[in-house]
Amino acid sequence: MNSRTCSNPKEERKAGPFPVSAEARPFPLAGSQALLIHQSLNELLNGIRGIQVYPHVGLSKPALKEIFDPLNDWIRAQETDANGLPIATFDQPFSITQIRALRNAVELVMLDLGQDEFSTRTGFSLAAAAELLDRFNAALLDPLHIDRQAQAFTH
Repeated sequence: MNSRTCSNPKEERKAGPFPVSAEARPFPLAGSQALLIHQSLNELLNGIRGIQVYPHVGLSKPALKEIFDPLNDWIRAQETDANGLPIATFDQPFSITQIRALRNAVELVMLDLGQDEFSTRTGFSLAAAAELLDRFNAALLDPLHIDRQAQAFTH
């Protein structure tokens, strides 16, 4: 997982809430991706027990709730397609810290629930979640200006 453990217990208390800052960047989510994040955050905040959220995800529960609540309101207000997926795009900017936390939250729920339970409890396959993780990872690499193409080294 791409999160680090707190070295100091007081560090967890300082974590969040993190309002969207000047470093926020556009990260539009198709309706299905927004719903997948919503379901994952719901599992993390209300379903999975015994997990210390901040060391594994990178944001405190109150900070995740600040992302979840507006997303929940948005999902409830959307028209849906025949499969029950929101038609619109959730277009809210996120900071890199928030993107990393969302990525870690989805991955943690995937690992905790496993193949069958993930699909049952979120309504999405692990393959759909893996595609979303790839998108998060790409967004996290962009600010580092990493050239993803392999370069040949000559001696």
